[in-house]
Amino acid sequence: MMQWLQLNWQQLLIGFTCGAVLTALLAWLLFYLQQKKWQLNVADQLEDSIQQRTLELQITLTELADKNKQLEQQSTRDALTGVRNRAFFDQKLSAEIKRSRRERSTLGLLMIDIDHFKAFNDNHGHLVGDLVIKEVAKCLQQELKRSTDHLCRYGGEEFAIILPNTDKEGAMVLAEQVRLCLANHRIQHEELELSISVSIGCYAAVAEIHSVSADYIQAADTALYQAKNEGRNRVICSALSHSVITEQETTDESV
Repeated sequence: MMQWLQLNWQQLLIGFTCGAVLTALLAWLLFYLQQKKWQLNVADQLEDSIQQRTLELQITLTELADKNKQLEQQSTRDALTGVRNRAFFDQKLSAEIKRSRRERSTLGLLMIDIDHFKAFNDNHGHLVGDLVIKEVAKCLQQELKRSTDHLCRYGGEEFAIILPNTDKEGAMVLAEQVRLCLANHRIQHEELELSISVSIGCYAAVAEIHSVSADYIQAADTALYQAKNEGRNRVICSALSHSVITEQETTDESV
């Protein structure tokens, strides 16, 4: 035996070495395969996690956009009537004046006031007064046929309608339709049947280089007060021009 070992020890050593190397290679291969499988599993989990987070982010962004839109709507809507409020009116009229100046298009404005509104509150209470305001807003909104026309509650019992691309004749026609609609409307509340009427002042002009919102409001308001002074339940279109308005403003400032 010893003699055989002495004769074959080199071959045995080579065999053991090859076996050890082969075992090491097999062990390394198994480790590599397991590592690769683990990496693939991690990659799959990571991809699933990214997809899940991406979906959650998209849902969150959509909900946030909807919430922002809702808040924006609430900030520009009148709580009582649901029509646009004074803040929207101020922004929209200013924007439409710039567009009128840029495009040389006529911009119309109606200022509408409920006649003898104080009597509704005094005789029937503020709940009836609120009902009158809501019914007037509803009738006004129904008369607007273009999406570009905007009804706003200017304040109290007064409303305003912004009419882009509308000349004096077009503004007068719409104003008379609105007046007739309300004059023929009856408000039912319990055993009460209430009649309502409105006075309307209108103004239409192409905005000039120095035109501002106050010019249009002042002109339409002047016509509105003329309508009220002449007996109410009527439409008056302002005869003021931009030059007359500017002269009045200059006079007021000098005083």
